[in-house]
Amino acid sequence: MRFATFASVLCAIAMAACQSTPSPTEGVTVKRMKVNDSELAYVEEGRGVTVLFVHGAGGDWRTWDGLRRHVAPRYRFVSMSRRYHFPNAWPDDGRNYTFDQQVEDVAAFIRAMNVGQVHLVGNSYSGRLVGYVALRHPELLRSVVMGEPSLAAPTSAEGKAAISRLATDFGLASAAAKAGDDRQATVLTVNAVLDDRDAFAKLAPAAQQRWLDNAKTMGPMYTGRPPAAVTCEQLKGLKVPALAIRGERTRDSYRYGHEALLACLPPSAEAATIAAGTHFWGIDNPDAASAAILSFVAKH
Repeated sequence: MRFATFASVLCAIAMAACQSTPSPTEGVTVKRMKVNDSELAYVEEGRGVTVLFVHGAGGDWRTWDGLRRHVAPRYRFVSMSRRYHFPNAWPDDGRNYTFDQQVEDVAAFIRAMNVGQVHLVGNSYSGRLVGYVALRHPELLRSVVMGEPSLAAPTSAEGKAAISRLATDFGLASAAAKAGDDRQATVLTVNAVLDDRDAFAKLAPAAQQRWLDNAKTMGPMYTGRPPAAVTCEQLKGLKVPALAIRGERTRDSYRYGHEALLACLPPSAEAATIAAGTHFWGIDNPDAASAAILSFVAKH
């Protein structure tokens, strides 16, 4: 039982000394860590048990920065940029932008931090990604928070129709990416996930720029090798405490997918709906998003 919103992780770990560069937000320092064959940027603040945030499509470490002031007083907040995403270098043409490589990068990053088990949070593309990390590397995690990950496919006629409409919209973005129009692919991706043909134009300038800073990732994301399917039976056997989150105003396809996911997860899994949140619930309502995540991780 699987629905792949995006096509998109491999090998071992390597640690290196962190290098620092000035950050554009509130004086926080961007650090870098050698992971597998790539150097990944991240930010951190706070002490104690680590809560690691992983961004989705078109994002980077800045995606989760609105939650930092809530999380850092209680935990060690860490937000990383996946390979090829801002401000990370492009050592090649994006050939290693596969979903499996990204999964293994996150697992390697956790090992390289050398902090023991962490709470892992993701949304959308990274909601799916952290779900795969939890299934493949449960020994690394205290818990996992999966936001609208499209890990389970709805079975109702209405749910299937909603998924079909989303797939059509993503098809437009994929075509633009394959044609080499990274900017248009970015615009169409945002419009698709928010179910609004003017969604990108309505974003705040800083949000638009963050997406455009990562526009080059659209091509390899849409064409990269997809991961092996995840079944409902595998999700039922998840060994890590799980929280499934969705936005109150998210697109219907993600709502149906959220319900399908909950039907597949173990009975102990929890659910949360972020008030006034779209698919980008962590950005729309960081106060409520932080409260839901902190309430959950405090139990584990």
